[in-house]
Amino acid sequence: MMNTFLALSDHDLEGELNKPNALRLYPPRGVSDAYDIEILWAPFDFVNRDARIVIVGVTPGPNQARRSYKAVRMAVAKGEDPQADLERIKAEASFRGDVIEPNLKSILEHGGLAEGAGIEDIDNLWTKEASKVHFTSTIRYPTFINGELFNNQIDSLEHPELRKYVETCLAAELASVPADAAIVALGQKGPRIVRHAAKAAGINPRRVVALPHPSGSATGAVRDFLSKNRTRSIRPCRCMLCDRTRIPKGWDLSNRFQMHDLTHGKGRARDAR
Repeated sequence: MMNTFLALSDHDLEGELNKPNALRLYPPRGVSDAYDIEILWAPFDFVNRDARIVIVGVTPGPNQARRSYKAVRMAVAKGEDPQADLERIKAEASFRGDVIEPNLKSILEHGGLAEGAGIEDIDNLWTKEASKVHFTSTIRYPTFINGELFNNQIDSLEHPELRKYVETCLAAELASVPADAAIVALGQKGPRIVRHAAKAAGINPRRVVALPHPSGSATGAVRDFLSKNRTRSIRPCRCMLCDRTRIPKGWDLSNRFQMHDLTHGKGRARDAR
C-alpha cells in the first residue's frame, strides 16, 4: 500500500479520506458491507516490541491519518525510506490534537501509568519518551461507518471483518509487547474489546486498565476521572487538576476544583488559578 499511497496526489489523498478507494482495505472492490463499513490504509503498522505501556483507542481518525501521510511525504522529501521510519511516523500521528493531547497526558499521569511505564516527562510522550509507548487501536487502520468515523456505533465483535482485526492484528500486537507492559483501553466500550483481544492472545485480561477516552467528545469523563479519583502517581502528579499551571489556555475547569480538592485533601493542587 505504501507505493500506492506515494503515487497519489494531495488532492487524490484528500479524496481517499472522504471516500476510500485506492487505499481501501475493506470491503474489496465490487463488494458492499451491510453496515457500510470502510477501512482505509494508513502507515500504522509499526509495533513497538519494547513498549512499557500500550495505549489502545478505537480507530485512528482522519486527522491522525493526515498526520501520518504528511510524515511519510516529509521522509521521502528528505530522501529517507519511510518504511524504515514507521516508528517515528506512527508516534507523530497517534492521538494527536489540541484537546486529545492534554487529556491523554493528564489521565496517564493521574492514573499513575506514565510513572509506572518509566515516562519521566509526559510532555515528551510523542518524542523522547515514545520508545516506551505503543500506540494502537482496536481497529488498526482508519475505519468509517456510513461515511462517519467509526466509534463503536455497532459492536465490532459482532462484525466479521472488525472482529478479525481485533482477534488478529490487535491480539498479535498485545502478544508482542513485554509481559509486564501496562495495557490501557480507552473509552466506555474499548475495555471489553481489548480484553477479548487479550484472551485471544493468551494474555490475562486483568492486565487491561480502563481509562476514559481523551477525545473532545469525552472531555467530561476525563474531568470526572481527574476530579473524583485520587491520583495513583507517587511522584507529584502533572495532570491538569493536580497541577493547575498545566490547564490549557482558554479551558475553564474551575467547577472541578472543589471536588478534586475534597478528593485529594486540602492543598493537593499546585498553583491553583
